[in-house]
Order: sequence, then C-alpha cells, then structure tokens
Amino acid sequence: MNYTPSQNDVVNDYLTDLDESAAPLFHAIREAVLATGPEFNESIKWKNCLVYGTKKNHIQTVLGKGKVSLIFFDGASFEDPYGLLEGDGKKTRTMRITSADYNQEALVNYVRQALS
Repeated sequence: MNYTPSQNDVVNDYLTDLDESAAPLFHAIREAVLATGPEFNESIKWKNCLVYGTKKNHIQTVLGKGKVSLIFFDGASFEDPYGLLEGDGKKTRTMRITSADYNQEALVNYVRQALS
C-alpha cells in the first residue's frame, strides 16, 4: 500500500503493520489530516494510537473494527454544523468514520478547528 511516509520511524512501522482490510481507509484519513494540518507531528502513544500534535496533542486516531475514530482533544469547543461529533466529556469529541465516502468537508473543518 502506498502512503506518504512519516518523519517518525515508529509511525512508519505502525502504518506498515495495519490490517489490510483497514489500511486503505486509515491512510486516506491520514492523508486528509496531514493535508489540512501540515504542521502536525505524528507519534504513536498509548501503544496503538496515532496522535497528531504540535506543541500539544490535538487529534488521536484509533482503529477499531470496521471504523477509524478521530478523537479531538478540544472537540467540545468546536462548532459542529455537521452534527458528526460524538461524546459528552468536558473536552473531547469523537468523529467515527466507517467508509471511504465519509464527509471530508467535515473532517477538514474539524482539523482546522483543532489547530486554531
């Protein structure tokens, strides 16, 4: 599977080891996040989560059965005109993506808000 390599070798190992059934969706989402937020650093935290950050963590990506979940650490403060953010915690909100025809406009909007 072709993907843009990370500057972090641990992330590259993680990307290489993704389950073949989940890899295409995961890579498409990753490309969209990085295109919107090229200033992100990538790291693997909590054993199996890809995290995008700058000087702080902004987005955690969790791969689940048939879905990719993006946890926005400050998502409770986001405007959500798409109604796609889930959760009721004090700070975080989650966007769950289950197919390649996900709302890309919403993802870009949420990533931009994460960076602002």
